[in-house]
Amino acid sequence: MENGGNFHWPMLLWLLVAVAYFEIMRRLDRFWANRRPLTDEERLWNLARNQQVSEHEVFKLAAETWSLSPQAADDDFNNYLKTGALPHYVRDYLRKRG
Repeated sequence: MENGGNFHWPMLLWLLVAVAYFEIMRRLDRFWANRRPLTDEERLWNLARNQQVSEHEVFKLAAETWSLSPQAADDDFNNYLKTGALPHYVRDYLRKRG
């Protein structure tokens, strides 16, 4: 009669296989995530979150660096919301900051 204290190698092997699988998947996910460059929209989102401001505020900050009026930044932001097109000064600001 077998008691519950016997050690079973196949159980340990399955546990090690499961841990190795998850570790390999984690490393592959990190590898592939680092290979794709961020889009300008992702850079805008990341910069806004890192500075704890809105995307609209990033537009205003970018406009200041190009000596543009806040009204131009507002108009361009509204256009961005409608069309998804980032103005050149915002893309430049994002590339210099990130």
